[in-house]
Amino acid sequence: MKPSSMLAARYRFVRPSRRLLFAVIDFVGWACLRMFGRRREAESARPIEPAVVRRILLIQLDHLGDAVITTSILPALKRRFPEAALDVLAAPWNWAVFAASRDVSRIHLSKYNRFRRGLPWLWFAGLAYWSVRLRRERYDLAVDVRGDFVHAVLMRAAGIPRRVGWDCAGGGFLLTHRAAYEPGRTELLSRHALVCAVGGRPTASDEPSFQPTSEASRFIGHMLGDFRRSDRPLLVMHVGAGTQAKRWPTEHWRELMGRVILEQDARVILVGGESDRATSREITEDTYWPGVMDWTGRLSLDQLGALVQRSSLFVGADSGPAHLAAAVGTKTIVLFSGTNDARQWRPAGDHVAVLQQAVACSPCYRNHCRVPGHPCLRDLSPARVAAQIQRSLWSSEAVPPPHFAARASQRPLRGDER
Repeated sequence: MKPSSMLAARYRFVRPSRRLLFAVIDFVGWACLRMFGRRREAESARPIEPAVVRRILLIQLDHLGDAVITTSILPALKRRFPEAALDVLAAPWNWAVFAASRDVSRIHLSKYNRFRRGLPWLWFAGLAYWSVRLRRERYDLAVDVRGDFVHAVLMRAAGIPRRVGWDCAGGGFLLTHRAAYEPGRTELLSRHALVCAVGGRPTASDEPSFQPTSEASRFIGHMLGDFRRSDRPLLVMHVGAGTQAKRWPTEHWRELMGRVILEQDARVILVGGESDRATSREITEDTYWPGVMDWTGRLSLDQLGALVQRSSLFVGADSGPAHLAAAVGTKTIVLFSGTNDARQWRPAGDHVAVLQQAVACSPCYRNHCRVPGHPCLRDLSPARVAAQIQRSLWSSEAVPPPHFAARASQRPLRGDER
């Protein structure tokens, strides 16, 4: 096998330069451990006895979808270490996922880390701060679910004696226990492998979960008002995405919304973050849409979960809200671009349908498409998505609504015609 192929199988980085960089770092790190007689610390075969673990720290500073997937291992960690308190070092955009879990005792909120957009290099200060702060907490075990060199440095600098993670991003010499990296494996099974590395036994029922609070459910009930008093299907459409390469075209959303209103007699609620308000306005601009509400930028994560839990179906891009929708048990349709491997990153559950247009350049792992026209999403047609909505909404026993031919023949009114 060529050296480049060996590094590709060993490290998860797309860029060959990064693979080479961390291969050199790891070579030097392992050599130093052996040179200074720290061979035992570098070995990961020894099991961890539950009796010696009283406090566990789980590190999850990256994206919302990743955090939702991580909830699948919380019960297994508690079964393995029943007497230990489980704390989480989280970020502002994902902490609510762990706040909803009964298995989490405490959440540390890291506002400045390398996944925060718009503040480059400020995460160095955050790394130094949490290295000191976590050392005072005296954790017995730390788990890095991402497999990140910076996180491995943080766990070692915090003086945590048992450190679990991946070495696919460098820093394996800083860990005491490592899970085997398998490219292309589903993220759910990868999380389970981490628990297995410390002697845990995840089960098939250990899947991502999220339970909205009663306060969020009451708020959504109040917001829906008369909108909820109907037997018409309620669709939640998340019109945003974490990167530009994952955004479905606005005109496709507009056409899809018209189709589900006319063909399914559906009600629709548009959701997204503050940055998605311009998109939702463009979708609904100058047109009267019966049964449509725009809630972009208005909901917290907890409230979004409560809304989706009440809905008939969720439609959205490959992003955190899609994982959240699947975790609350709602039927979910995920529109994948060519950015990621859908087999690896699809939300878990039999109630999830994935739509993806095959293109030669997938997976590209890029934030912006470099192919003119963005074919992986442009060619994913609204008609195809509408057909999947039909299949997802109505089971073989259910009777679909009649086609509203009379309404379909009437064009929507522009704003100046209402």
